[in-house]
Amino acid sequence: MSIIQRGAVYTSLTLMLIMSACASDAQLTQKAEPVAGAPAKIVDLSTSSDDQKVELLIKADNPIQYTVYKLDDPLRLIIDMSQVDMSGYQSAIPVRNRLVNSVIPIYFKESNDSRLEVELAEDVDYTLSEENPNELSVSILAKGSAPAVAAAPREDVAQIAEETVEPEPIDSITVAELATEFSRLENVEFKQLDRLSRIEVTLSKNDPSYQLLARDNLNRLTLDLPGTVVAQDDERVINVNLEESKIKNIAVFQFSGGEKPITKVVVNLEEVSLYNVSSKGNKIILDIGDEAILALATKVSDERAGKLAKPEEESPFDEPRYEGAKISLDFQNADVHNILRIIAEVSGLNVITSGAVKGKVTIKLNNVPWDQALEVILRNNGLDMIREGNIIRISTAKQIQAEKDAAKKLMSTEQEIAPLFTRLFEINYETAASLKANLDSIKSERGSVEINDRTNIIIIKDTKKKLAEMARLILALDKKERQVLIESRIIEVAHSYTRNLGVQWGGALNTVTGANFPNTIGVTGAAGASPNVITGGSVVDFSVPSSAALGLTLGHVNGTALLDMKLMAMEQNGQGRIVSMPKITTMNNKEASIESGQEIPYQTTSSEGTKTEFKKAVLSLKVKPHITPDNHIRMEIDVNKDSPGQTTPDGIAIDTKHAITEVIVGNGSTAVIGGLFKNDIREDKDQVPGIGNFPILGWLFKNKINKRTGEELLIFITPKIVE
Repeated sequence: MSIIQRGAVYTSLTLMLIMSACASDAQLTQKAEPVAGAPAKIVDLSTSSDDQKVELLIKADNPIQYTVYKLDDPLRLIIDMSQVDMSGYQSAIPVRNRLVNSVIPIYFKESNDSRLEVELAEDVDYTLSEENPNELSVSILAKGSAPAVAAAPREDVAQIAEETVEPEPIDSITVAELATEFSRLENVEFKQLDRLSRIEVTLSKNDPSYQLLARDNLNRLTLDLPGTVVAQDDERVINVNLEESKIKNIAVFQFSGGEKPITKVVVNLEEVSLYNVSSKGNKIILDIGDEAILALATKVSDERAGKLAKPEEESPFDEPRYEGAKISLDFQNADVHNILRIIAEVSGLNVITSGAVKGKVTIKLNNVPWDQALEVILRNNGLDMIREGNIIRISTAKQIQAEKDAAKKLMSTEQEIAPLFTRLFEINYETAASLKANLDSIKSERGSVEINDRTNIIIIKDTKKKLAEMARLILALDKKERQVLIESRIIEVAHSYTRNLGVQWGGALNTVTGANFPNTIGVTGAAGASPNVITGGSVVDFSVPSSAALGLTLGHVNGTALLDMKLMAMEQNGQGRIVSMPKITTMNNKEASIESGQEIPYQTTSSEGTKTEFKKAVLSLKVKPHITPDNHIRMEIDVNKDSPGQTTPDGIAIDTKHAITEVIVGNGSTAVIGGLFKNDIREDKDQVPGIGNFPILGWLFKNKINKRTGEELLIFITPKIVE
């Protein structure tokens, strides 16, 4: 049960809010609403007091954005101010009142935030006055002398945590009643182990359920403990003031009550860092720091020899990790037994030396971990050690190595004579065949692993220890996979625009000459039929295909001459849209495909003769999803959209649109994985040479066709985790 992930950065204001909102209802007494505006600078900080109260006045050149809360251990009143410069006040202000000892101003230059720590001599009440947004007045009074200030509602926690919480708190009596049914949070402890920050959460029941959420935008880790309750007295904020730690503070509070209680442990980080969470017994361990990644690496070593060897000696490629308290040693020609006794006192462990341990030590070490100092001393004097629990046995390196060799030989002998057991493991979600390779890698030489495909059962014969190892491995690997619903939309848009403009000239001339031959002369070239003349072809024809035309006829009164003109114009618009919506559901890390369409026949000729084959013209979707630990989905996608096209002498052409890609998408989010835009612009013109180029007049002797067509293709993918 391990997760490795990186965090993100968040503002100091968010840190202050989560510290205040996560404190217990009894401690958190006031929280100002955020005020937008420019950063403020403190121009006056003063105190006044008498036997009954202490007044603290803060003045700034801009509105003050603040958070006020009270801590019990040690007893303090904290005033956090975001984007407030208090660099002009660095010295503590002594008060020496029966209620307040002093006021300590603190300025954080990097974030431009400030804090006032009021050291209380006893538990107090306090009131706030903010008539002027640029001023904050805090009145500190004796306990019980002022009306209790209402605690910040739990909805504030919900707003900060971006969750919905139940409004009712859980008191100590309710916790005692619920502890029989639910688990109770007993303790939250912080430890700094060299370069690793560790948070240990202790609960009243073993094998607790938990979920770790990483808020990347807030640089925050939230450990949710469903089915867990915590008393109000145990709700608190743990401030971490260590340079080597990446943790700012830890907030512990009851998130919701009722029939499904949830307790939260919120960890605010200084900067981006790796982390790992695991559980053992009734403890949940959260490690933070670059070395947390080592928690995922399991060392393959001999079981018995592993008890004798130091962790750093199990692999020559591992960097030693020293977690002991730091000490300084400066000795010249000192007996090695005296040095070992000092290290025993510092470490709190029992140190036993054999009679072969002898020698003098001259050493000067400054501020190094005691376990590193011990290793240096032992190596420099040809010694080695075996650690068993809280006992360290020290002897010569030769004698220790002999013990390790004897242990290995004994273990090998035990493996050869240990009784074998057979056990059947019924596999639920995986296939027995896929697990066999993993189990074969850890079985003993005498053991065997067989599978039954029909019942999906694994039959294992091995020693008791090996059976236990393989049972744990099966439990870790045989888990139900989540499923993913992939919805896609393939949108095709086609649009066209055509404009035609043309002209057609025609006419007729009929006259009598008065001679015997020719008696009459007729010239025809009509654009359209006329009742007065015999029509013929056009004289000038620049017509276009059109259903709209305007005709004009000019004729002589006796029908001798006729002039026809026909003007044609057309404008067409067309637009169509095709939406395809293939959907498919598949298991995590399993490829799935879906297709719909037709197969087009075509003929091929070879030495074997002529035969008919088929080519697919289908809409298909292939996808392989992978759910990441932060509930994003990585997908390998293959989308194909084929359709029958034009008919050619060789057969039907197939229009193909194809996209292959790999993307990461949030759960339920939509990504555009492909876009194809095609535009075709065409202009055709016919005219009488020369005359068609004349301005205005030229339009009577030419035609023009403008045509624009366009195609658009968009592919949308929306994955959803099926809960």
